[in-house]
Amino acid sequence: MKKILFLCLFVTSIIILSGYDKDDIILTDIETTIIKAENTLRYDIKLKNVGDTEIRSVFDYPGHHPMGFEIVIRPNKELESLMKMEEQSKYKKMVFRGGGSSGLFEVGKEATFHIEYEIKNTSDLNKVSENAFDGTLREYKLFCVNGNCS
Repeated sequence: MKKILFLCLFVTSIIILSGYDKDDIILTDIETTIIKAENTLRYDIKLKNVGDTEIRSVFDYPGHHPMGFEIVIRPNKELESLMKMEEQSKYKKMVFRGGGSSGLFEVGKEATFHIEYEIKNTSDLNKVSENAFDGTLREYKLFCVNGNCS
């Protein structure tokens, strides 16, 4: 039941900025994995472009997000208590361990994403697994002007 409620949160909380209608992208699947050897929580996410336009980056920049946007999980209270958190940010952010994507959103097709966050050394991995869905999926559009991206 908790997983179903979280999926509803995911679908209703995807935010797409700068010209993309949020109705053009839908969540089709999400899986979580605890990687014990690396002490990380991994999310594998599939989003589908149901719009009529391919979504891709139209700029070149020194980063590694070829689609021009980034997927982020913002933790709620229970998940936050189990994860290492960024200390030098005004935002509530888990410590990022890596991520990637399939590269672009073709019309009518799914794009895959994965993102990994660091678990606190003192956290019970069973509790992390139970609370992995205690968060909100966010999507942030990256903007580049004269080579400066934000």
